[in-house]
Amino acid sequence: MTAISSRGKVFRDPVHGLIRIEPGDEFVLDLINTPEFQRLRRVRQLGLSSLTYPGAEHTRFAHSLGVFNFAQRIIAVLKHRYADAKEVYTLLTGQERILKAAALLHDVGHGPFSHMIERAFEESANHEKKSTALIQDGGAITDCLQHHGFVPKEVANLILKASEHRFLVDIVSSQLDADRMDYILRDALNTGVKYGAFDSEWVVNSLCLGGEPGLNEKPRLQDLRLCLEDKRGLHSAEQLVMARMHMSYQVYYHRVTRGWEAHLLCLLKLAEESAKNDMLPKDTPSNVKAFLRGGDLTGDEWLWFDESAVEAAMHVWAGAQAVNAELAERSRTFLLRQKAFICAELGNLSMEQILRLSVGLNQSGRPNIDWLLDDPKFTTYKDFDSGFRGTKKEQDNAAVSTSAILISDGGLQSIARPAESVSLVLNALGDNPQGNRTSLSRLYYHKKVAESVEKVLAAVAPKRA
Repeated sequence: MTAISSRGKVFRDPVHGLIRIEPGDEFVLDLINTPEFQRLRRVRQLGLSSLTYPGAEHTRFAHSLGVFNFAQRIIAVLKHRYADAKEVYTLLTGQERILKAAALLHDVGHGPFSHMIERAFEESANHEKKSTALIQDGGAITDCLQHHGFVPKEVANLILKASEHRFLVDIVSSQLDADRMDYILRDALNTGVKYGAFDSEWVVNSLCLGGEPGLNEKPRLQDLRLCLEDKRGLHSAEQLVMARMHMSYQVYYHRVTRGWEAHLLCLLKLAEESAKNDMLPKDTPSNVKAFLRGGDLTGDEWLWFDESAVEAAMHVWAGAQAVNAELAERSRTFLLRQKAFICAELGNLSMEQILRLSVGLNQSGRPNIDWLLDDPKFTTYKDFDSGFRGTKKEQDNAAVSTSAILISDGGLQSIARPAESVSLVLNALGDNPQGNRTSLSRLYYHKKVAESVEKVLAAVAPKRA
């Protein structure tokens, strides 16, 4: 066990200044020192965004430390606010270590290039599923947790949103969670996108609790949700939503970044096809080969399955024209940042146009290898409050509120409300989701199928060809 002096231990961090680990939290240092957590140093937070924003080289390791720090600060604020509320204070004190562990470990199962690889291999690269497996299915993290008196399943349950106490889950996963607060600020800082900033200090210090929206009775402990105080937290909620919106348009869904993601996604799907047909060069790293064949990587195979492993595979593929010329070309152009895929902005197509486009594209080339349809489902802000204004008796208020920013007066007997119910800004963004949705639908296609694809586009959507 790593010892911590009475002064605690600090990490310098560009977002938080100093991240403190207090005496009594030795388990945090021991978890950080596990091989599985150290692996996150070799997984970039924003995947391929550094090809567009050169400063975006920050890692899941740094982000995870930041999420831990926000989580422990949120816990401290709530404990201070509800020091006289015995049930709440006792629950927070009893669950504090579990909350800190879950916040720290929530991303430990991310594959190379973070969320990008999940788009290509949705099941085998699911980071949440892998994170919870690493926490409770054996290995160094499980051993570390058990050594410090944890029940690993309790940590995993918070990440899986399986706790009966909703506000504890909200600290780790919600519209006001520690994860979101850190990644928006960290991504904005490292990409240089200034309007991705928001007043996190005010957000944290405005946090409170309130009953689940839609309740018709006195809230029980398990009905409480994490909220912003309505008298002072509303403007920071608006700022948080606007920051995320700007980061989504300018960074997360940037046309050029998504183009390089399309290139790599198509490359990896081609590699997957080659692996199944035994056409991968023999020097392909064994863990990359196993992953492409659908294997569930464990032990050392997983520890070394990082971005350097995939890049090493591409180095091998790029030099193996005689074995697989197509895979060599895709790898070489990606590694040298030579544009091989063309982008067509699609906008809002009708259902008939989408069907015609799909038929034409399938005749032009292989889906997700020669072309990729990129249609992220992003809305500036969903009108969660509309669920509570509705008249349908079967309306599931709890489900509607899951993704809402909630506000409350902070009283434990109060019922929370979606922030847009009193915010002109959020109401304007959310009252007519379809009307204010900016289409980010794009088609990326390899230049070898350009002539055929562009004929399809000209026939289906002439203005976009």
